[in-house]
Amino acid sequence: MHGSGGGSRAPSPMPAGSNGYYRQLAGSSVVYPPGGADVEVDATMQAFAQWLSELKVRSNGSLTQMMSEMSIIRDGITTNSTDLTEYKRHSISIQQQMQSQLTDLREKLTSAFGEITSLVKQKAATDQELMSEVNALQQQLSMKTSELEALKKSYSSTHQTLQNNLIQIQGQLQATSSEIHAAKQQAEAVQDGAQQRMTEVENTLQRLRNQLETTGREGQSHAMMIQEDIAKLHEALTSLSADFLDHKRLTTQVQGKLNSQVSIMHDQGKRK
Repeated sequence: MHGSGGGSRAPSPMPAGSNGYYRQLAGSSVVYPPGGADVEVDATMQAFAQWLSELKVRSNGSLTQMMSEMSIIRDGITTNSTDLTEYKRHSISIQQQMQSQLTDLREKLTSAFGEITSLVKQKAATDQELMSEVNALQQQLSMKTSELEALKKSYSSTHQTLQNNLIQIQGQLQATSSEIHAAKQQAEAVQDGAQQRMTEVENTLQRLRNQLETTGREGQSHAMMIQEDIAKLHEALTSLSADFLDHKRLTTQVQGKLNSQVSIMHDQGKRK
């Protein structure tokens, strides 16, 4: 039905008995009236039919998509249910394992508490033993301190005695040094005298040898006189040698005595 003032066409109300007619509109662009007569297709009805067709296509696509999403959701729910079951089983296993570990830890803690109690008792006993040992060491330290004081006093007395002995030994050493110096001078004098006598004897012997070589053998009597002179010289040399040996022995004795005194002083100095 056309309007009186324009070219737009208002849709007519849908008849109550025309459900088959309008169901055909969704599947075809050509609309046949119920009477079967060929009429001109109304543009509004064609647009409406096109809209219904598109709506059906969209509805089918939405339904297909919704069914696909529901299938995905169903698969997800199944997977989640399986995961939930596995998680429950794993949780139960973990809970049992943790319960076992807690029981083991409780037993270990009980054992550790027992060991700690035993260690505390041992520590108390050890502390008591250490205190008794410290007291004994303090007593020993007091005794050692007393002994050290006594040793200091004894050392002071001994040091004073050794100092006095050292002064006496130094005086004796000076006296002995004077005696040694005098003995050395005497020995040098004796040695010089012996050297002079030996020189005189050698000169006399040389002179006699020269006389014997120049004069030859003048006779038995002259030879006897020379032998007597030689015997006298030999006796003089023997006496001189005996004196020299006695002096040497005396010098050796004095030197040995001095060496022993020096050694004694050296040992006393070391001990000091």
